[in-house]
Amino acid sequence: MKVLVTGATGFIGRQLTLSLAMQGYDVKALCRNTDHPYLIKHKNIEPVTGNILYRQSLGRAMQGCQQVYHTAALAKMWCRNPDDYHETNVVGTRNVLEVAAGAGVQKIVYTSTCGVWGPTVKHPMSENDPRIAGFPIAYERTKYLAELEVQNFAKQGGIYIVTVNPSRVYGEGPVTESNTVGKMVLAYLRGKWHFIPGNGEQVANYAFLTDVVEGHLAAMNNGTSGERYILGGEDISFNDFFKTVHQVSGKQHRLIHLPLKAIEFYSHFEKLKSQLTGLRPFFLPEFAERLKYDQKYSSNKAIMQLGYRITSFTEGMHKTINYLKQE
Repeated sequence: MKVLVTGATGFIGRQLTLSLAMQGYDVKALCRNTDHPYLIKHKNIEPVTGNILYRQSLGRAMQGCQQVYHTAALAKMWCRNPDDYHETNVVGTRNVLEVAAGAGVQKIVYTSTCGVWGPTVKHPMSENDPRIAGFPIAYERTKYLAELEVQNFAKQGGIYIVTVNPSRVYGEGPVTESNTVGKMVLAYLRGKWHFIPGNGEQVANYAFLTDVVEGHLAAMNNGTSGERYILGGEDISFNDFFKTVHQVSGKQHRLIHLPLKAIEFYSHFEKLKSQLTGLRPFFLPEFAERLKYDQKYSSNKAIMQLGYRITSFTEGMHKTINYLKQE
């Protein structure tokens, strides 16, 4: 069977591409540059030059494909032109859906994010829970709008389409700009990470990359069209996150608890600096605000309906750190 993976050089997309190839699928790997260093080479992988913003290139890439995994997205914390988030995440997704319909594609799995639910208050969010806050973060807002495109498309029928929502993904893979967990861990290993946000009790959900890839495959094979599935892991506080990294790595670096007010002040300085210089900020106010809240999510639906399995955070971090030590 021939399948297309958009975003084939991304953190999730590259590992998904490899997994499909190793299972015997003929994989078309869509990327803007076929010489990209993160593009995996395999006899079952055919690199295809294209861009989800250009329908003609999508049409060529989808020729002969029965399935499409749409993982491509603009997931960076910041970009010079904020409109790029809408173009890539919303318009790009619409292009993928409409071109797939015309190309005779039978099934689509769309990679969204748990960020569409945003912060949580008491209980872990599940698929049917509403968002309780606004959308100050452009990535989350545009991924939410893209989900609306997917839901409307699914209602029309004709193509099987499922949405998956990974949480904070970590694992064995390149430390890209959007791989925020990998960047934190690598900085700690190198003695360049020096603080824990606030009192360290804020909780987030961390999903191991291998689990997320398997969840994509299960969604394609066993999901229900029109549904969405959270692909998460364990809910871990910042204190426990760094405690685990310390225990697994054997490296002990002094970390201070940095007040959230100080982080917020610094983020405003970084925003102003980026506005004046055009340089990428280290942090932004909307992300500093997010540190005040938990981000807890439940993967029970995926576990029950897809057979999704969660790797423990300790085991996943062992594998991640072993990989990063070779970087």
